[in-house]
Amino acid sequence: MSEQKMGTQHAREICRIFRELAEKTGFPEVKEKLLFLASDLEPIATKIYFKTQKGTEDMERLSMEAALLEEKLTACELGEDAKVVCDPFLDQLQKVMHHAKTLKVRMT
Repeated sequence: MSEQKMGTQHAREICRIFRELAEKTGFPEVKEKLLFLASDLEPIATKIYFKTQKGTEDMERLSMEAALLEEKLTACELGEDAKVVCDPFLDQLQKVMHHAKTLKVRMT
């Protein structure tokens, strides 16, 4: 039986990557945003799976993009460049998080 990660596991992986990137980056604004999102994402990680039926696929894609973020940040020389690289990805993640936070679950 193969091991398949679920949306929750991907969310936790993203948190780990964000914390590692925050330690390595020299850009205070990016560091602050990464730490904020990691601490904001952790409590709702279990809800991420239930976001939609394809919540796992969304989080799998986002966790792969998060892993590539380190390479992109390393190539940046200025804080503004780092923000341009990070912001589109972080905005996507924030939309998923907002949806998970506001999700109403009906028990039938």
